[in-house]
Amino acid sequence: MRQYIILCFLAFIAFSSCNNNKQTENSAFADTSFNAFKDRFMDEYWKTNPSSAIFIGYGKYYDTLKIPDSAAFAGDVAFAKNYIDSLHSFDYTGLSDNNKIDYKILENQFLSTVWYIDTFKLQHWDPSGYNIGGECYEIISRNYAPLNERLKTLSKHLQHADAYYSAAMQMIKQPTKEHTELAIKQNEGSLGVFDASLMDSVKASTLTQPEKDTLQAHIALTTAAIKNYVAWLQKLLADKNQQFRSFRIGEELFNQKYKYDLVTDNSAKYLFDKAVEAKNNYHNESYKLANALWAKYCGAQPKPADSLVLIKTVIDKISLHHASPEHLLDTAKKQVHDLEHFIIANDLFNYDTTAPLQVRIMPAFAAGVTLASASQTPVYSKRETTYYNVEDLTKVPAAQAESALREYNNYTLQILSIHEAMPGHCLQGVYSSNKSPDIIQAVFGNGATVEGWAVYVERMMLDNGWSNNSPEMWLMFYKWALRECCNVIVDYGIHCLNYSKEDVVKLLKNEAFQEDAQIEEKYHRATVSQVQLCSYFSGATDIMALREKYKQQEGSAYTLKGFHEKFLSYGSAPVKFISELMLKK
Repeated sequence: MRQYIILCFLAFIAFSSCNNNKQTENSAFADTSFNAFKDRFMDEYWKTNPSSAIFIGYGKYYDTLKIPDSAAFAGDVAFAKNYIDSLHSFDYTGLSDNNKIDYKILENQFLSTVWYIDTFKLQHWDPSGYNIGGECYEIISRNYAPLNERLKTLSKHLQHADAYYSAAMQMIKQPTKEHTELAIKQNEGSLGVFDASLMDSVKASTLTQPEKDTLQAHIALTTAAIKNYVAWLQKLLADKNQQFRSFRIGEELFNQKYKYDLVTDNSAKYLFDKAVEAKNNYHNESYKLANALWAKYCGAQPKPADSLVLIKTVIDKISLHHASPEHLLDTAKKQVHDLEHFIIANDLFNYDTTAPLQVRIMPAFAAGVTLASASQTPVYSKRETTYYNVEDLTKVPAAQAESALREYNNYTLQILSIHEAMPGHCLQGVYSSNKSPDIIQAVFGNGATVEGWAVYVERMMLDNGWSNNSPEMWLMFYKWALRECCNVIVDYGIHCLNYSKEDVVKLLKNEAFQEDAQIEEKYHRATVSQVQLCSYFSGATDIMALREKYKQQEGSAYTLKGFHEKFLSYGSAPVKFISELMLKK
């Protein structure tokens, strides 16, 4: 009997082993097929979206300018629907964990493409979506090829610029006034891409004279087309009979956009309520710090009975200490240098010191939205420069510059540099381009992951000793954190609760302690975007929750650096999908 049981057990083991081997073979076959599908899709995607290919560094279609007419948008919908069907032909359960993330990312990408065109219809009411300045700048400025080759590519890219802008004017039906104004400003900025510096590059090249003549003709055609588009938009603004669409998209569209853009389990209303709760907590922490700093900055002046007034009084005093417009760029450069040394000294990341990062004046075509931004390394261009862009405040009125600099004073400018440059967006971009093993996760970055990471590292850096626990820095951090939770309140409030401009000004001035220039910028930003302002608080909340769960899971093996490296290895996939893998045993 005992021998019979042993024989049965051995037979069961043999059967199980055989079955497991078959499952492994099936899984390997599924992944091989899915990987081939991804490769095929990516090339077709860039062929269909050549402008996006330029920003991502996929050089195969740089010379193509897609004409944004009704046939092109219909083609985009058909493309997405076709690939949804192809995607759903795969057995999701048979894929590897990494490919399961890719499956979900692609599914969301295809569904959102159809929604944006067929339901949201952004192409009809946002004139700022039509602007070739940025992609032309990338062709010229990125050092991906010799100058002659880049100029030849640019020439081909520009040859149908007039058709591009003609199609744009045909697509626009009932724009918002705010997006029309933005389109005028940014397209006027794009004219700077084709200024004397480009002419100098043409002269310095070794193109033949016919090639130079053709390029210059295409540049002249392009600048004329841009000027014509700007004039057409200006005429719309001047027309008293022109009916402009409201910039408010309403709760239904906001919730749909929130689902596609953020990819989080939390609803927009839930996030709004959490933001209000966070605002109250930040007020409590700020009061403790401001009360302790009162004598240092306000002397024997009587303390206000209103806690928010007390906080604002101390913040206003500290905010007087800031860089000048002339020295803002140099100050930002030094901060980035110090931040790089700090993360190396404290072993927070496996930071690649050879990854090129440059602090520069923000290009004109991108100006007018925020004081600073990051231009990340293109995913397909592994070793190109990542840029930390800083607005040139010497070009704006003195009062406006002073207000902006009080907002980005000696302390909050450091937080801005952490957020945009190091170890925020610029560092994350280096990981996505150079270290992420998966092209889908690197290319289709989730906004909440990208912005949430930049918010997460702000506090992480202070928790690890940046600024030596200065009470001024912590107070200004809470002021900054108030801005991020108020982003949600403003975004949701404007589009879903019909907040007026006065409501927004009152909130940001009295409860988030922001300067007039920052308030104007934030209100304007909320009128020309939707949901994006929610991404900061949403992403950071999800990342912090993941870190705590991961820490408990790893126990004594947990390290902060290990968490960072593991998290960043997934590119910019939604935190929801990253969590499923990092917390899986």
